[in-house]
Amino acid sequence: MENSSRRKFVKDITAMAAVGALSCLKTARPAEKGSTEALVAPCGLYCGACPMYLATRDNDQQRIDAMLKQFGARDMKLSLADVQCDGCIAGGRVASFCRKCAMRECAESKPDVTRCSDCSDFPCSKVTNFNNDGMLHHAEVLENCRRLRQAGIKQWAKLEAEKWSCPKCKANIGWYDASCAKCGAPRSDRLFPLKKA
Repeated sequence: MENSSRRKFVKDITAMAAVGALSCLKTARPAEKGSTEALVAPCGLYCGACPMYLATRDNDQQRIDAMLKQFGARDMKLSLADVQCDGCIAGGRVASFCRKCAMRECAESKPDVTRCSDCSDFPCSKVTNFNNDGMLHHAEVLENCRRLRQAGIKQWAKLEAEKWSCPKCKANIGWYDASCAKCGAPRSDRLFPLKKA
């Protein structure tokens, strides 16, 4: 009985020490996995509207196949793992497009910086160039980071989750969805306009 109690004590102390050590690592993020805050990328994008995140979360094989076909048409050889994502800093899979993100790597290298909005160097050339690269969803990151600074992570993440919801049925809308995949309602006017094809 005494050896059993001693083993349990040592096991409990070891577990507490491991948890304490892990909490000091830079890769540990302030938001819990699965929380809305964990879907706010370092650059200021809301991962909750990313087609790769939505397809992964919903296990939507049709949408995953469509992305593989779309990017394959551009002579990109992507695997299933390349288009599956749990969010840039959510602690799981990360899509190939975001794995080597300069802003993500920069934030990870700086103490007390999770997102560009936390950084004293904001706006730097990394995030400014990303904002101005011609991608519609990227063109929001500078303003997103400014609003994130003003509102704080919890409030801003909540507002983004609401913003990227269908105005009719409240299902998630992706960055480039013209209408809700669930009910067919048109995209909200509060989202960036899609270019005409």
